[in-house]
Amino acid sequence: MFTTPSLNPGVCCIEPVRHVEFLCQAVYHGRAPEPSHKPTEALIDELLIYYYGTNLAARRAHLKAAHAIHRMGPIVIDERMQFVLFPITTSRSRNPFWVNLHHFLMCTPAGEGMTEIHFNHGMMKRVAADYNFCEKQYEKALRVLDRSTKIREQSALYITRHQKHSQEADFYN
Repeated sequence: MFTTPSLNPGVCCIEPVRHVEFLCQAVYHGRAPEPSHKPTEALIDELLIYYYGTNLAARRAHLKAAHAIHRMGPIVIDERMQFVLFPITTSRSRNPFWVNLHHFLMCTPAGEGMTEIHFNHGMMKRVAADYNFCEKQYEKALRVLDRSTKIREQSALYITRHQKHSQEADFYN
């Protein structure tokens, strides 16, 4: 049975929580957070399998092969909707803090190894992560989305040109 909260491009972040029953929650703007019994990576993995027929391991293998990103890489869920999640904390329990690139505005240092994440609608979250690391993760996410979008556009352009030439050939034959 599919038990994942409705993860969609409207999610601002997926954050680990310290709760007796829940391991993480999907946070939305203007909506109550949706808690989950699974860690953040398991939640994202279930979303990918259910909706896109792929998994987190396959997306990570693609990041490694296409973009040379070996650790803590952004996961492009759907480049058409610019739904990209990127981790900003490390976790041995595979429960990092994930941010949706579409809703991310900026991050600011908050002192004592903390960073404040600002979202484009005014919400802020304080995270136990280094500011420089957060900035690098943001830059990685932008680079991967840009490259993925360009690859998709080039493929579409090739298909359009190929179809046009084959139609012209059919016309003259």
